[in-house]
Amino acid sequence: MQAGLMGLGFTRLLIPNLTSGPPTMFSIGTPEGFPPGSQIFLPDHRLFVVSMREGIIAMSAVCTHLGCTIGKVEWGYQCPCHGSKFDSSGRVLAGPAPKPLPRFKILQSLDGQLVVDTRHSVPRGTFFNPV
Repeated sequence: MQAGLMGLGFTRLLIPNLTSGPPTMFSIGTPEGFPPGSQIFLPDHRLFVVSMREGIIAMSAVCTHLGCTIGKVEWGYQCPCHGSKFDSSGRVLAGPAPKPLPRFKILQSLDGQLVVDTRHSVPRGTFFNPV
């Protein structure tokens, strides 16, 4: 009996504990919810959705230094942990952040909802334009 329990316990060690992280694709609402000039912070996804004349972007709110959540300030964004500064488009103004804030792909589902895909970053100058 003890050998069986020990064998079961040992077998359990061979099975990895899988934890699911946050979803990589999620709905953020309809295009009408993001009029030009608006900027919305989605804390559950650590994401800024910014609507400009050129279109809509989904930009990470995670500092590229050590992963703290950045905040909006009058001239752009700032990390409260180590002081990294980013301009309004997410480019680094002052370190220690080594690279700009990534932007993510935005898709539109058949029901008109905008969906952000954080698995796919897009280059600067890429905007989502609702049809």
